Amino acid sequence: MTAVSEPPTEAEHRPHRVLILGGGFAGVTTAQALEKRLGGRHDVEIWLVSSDNFLLFTPLLPEVCSGILEPRHVVAPLRGMVRRKSTWCVTADVEEIHLAESEVVVIGGDGHRHRLAYDTLVLALGGVTHTFGIPGVEEHAMGMKTLADAFSLRNRIIEMLERAEIEEDPAARRAQLTFVVGGAGSSGVETVGEIEGFVRHLRHRYYPEIREQEISIHLVELGDQVLREMTPDMGDYAAQRLTRRGIQIHLETPLTEVREREVLVGPGSEGRTIPTLTLIWTGGVRPAPVVAECGVDVDHAGRAVTQPTMETSQMGVFAIGDCAAIPDSTGPVGRAFAPTAQNAVREGRQLAANIVARIDGGTMAQFRYRPLGTLASIGRRTGVGTVFGIHVRGWIAWFMWRGYYWSRLPGLNRKVHVALDWALTALFGADPVQLKVEDVRSAMGSSGRRRPPLSDED
Repeated sequence: MTAVSEPPTEAEHRPHRVLILGGGFAGVTTAQALEKRLGGRHDVEIWLVSSDNFLLFTPLLPEVCSGILEPRHVVAPLRGMVRRKSTWCVTADVEEIHLAESEVVVIGGDGHRHRLAYDTLVLALGGVTHTFGIPGVEEHAMGMKTLADAFSLRNRIIEMLERAEIEEDPAARRAQLTFVVGGAGSSGVETVGEIEGFVRHLRHRYYPEIREQEISIHLVELGDQVLREMTPDMGDYAAQRLTRRGIQIHLETPLTEVREREVLVGPGSEGRTIPTLTLIWTGGVRPAPVVAECGVDVDHAGRAVTQPTMETSQMGVFAIGDCAAIPDSTGPVGRAFAPTAQNAVREGRQLAANIVARIDGGTMAQFRYRPLGTLASIGRRTGVGTVFGIHVRGWIAWFMWRGYYWSRLPGLNRKVHVALDWALTALFGADPVQLKVEDVRSAMGSSGRRRPPLSDED
């Protein structure tokens, strides 16, 4: 076991260390807000630990998959987002959290274990894909959570079209041209909307031997509504528009098993088999397991239970984002803030103020926030949502969705790049270029395993 190099200062006289675990929206926003509040102070230092050295702008991942956006334009380097001299970025995986010793064990890029001491700890580790124990999901499904997932799915779609164009076996061809998305929340609906447009555009422009009616796209949802985060009428509108585009929606339909060349949906004898080589799983996210293992109080889902100040059951340990259950005092008793990027950003800003107040002996404030609304894209320049209590739909909602997320992109250069990508793709469309990256890891499951390639027999 080795220790990460200390900053150039005597260890026994080092500043108060705020250790932030997680480089997503919650963790990065906390670090940035702390930098602003601390200014030129030398008595506090910030350490930001992330498994990647960049912030991934996840809301735009489906557009990376469909070729609308270049991958580099939806990521920002962490070292460019935090610039204070006493802010340290560490690229490593969090393995263990020892609250009694006030230290965290991480595994760096060298494969060695390192100990990081802290005075204040922030748990902002986000979540990992939740498979709910469905057989075959980890082995055969694709995700939509990381940049590697978006790359892999884009390559798989193009590969299926390439194979289908020369496939002579009707059954094999049908499986190659069938795409299934598991989960009809915002992520699932945005994914199915993007890949539907992508597949049909490529077929029309580059694969004329494939007939339109041969393409089959399914959206499978255990619940009784599409976009359960929104009101039922917004979900109904989204379902109607998707159905009109040929997407088959299966509500109140459990996905029971995933096999190499087919998925089983529906309960028991009433179930059916859908032949497919492409299942995209967006059905759930659970908090990073290390949160529940570290010793703070957690709820039934494994999220750290916090006070309204975002402090956990352990003094000096805070939790925000997807891995935290922060009580919402403006809603029903027992309700926590939803794990959304919009909430995570606001939580990070308030937490920075609370951390500084705690260090200086002040009073920490409760987190209060009323979301502005919810928006979702369903592809083909169409969206749905509720903003300030007003329902919006169609191209207006889609325009608002793009505008909101464009405004949240970090840095002027990324805003310009993304705007140009949108304009150029609108003019010329996407192309069927496969960018194969051999050594990428999927976020499906918690093991970070490498996704196996399709066999020649698929």
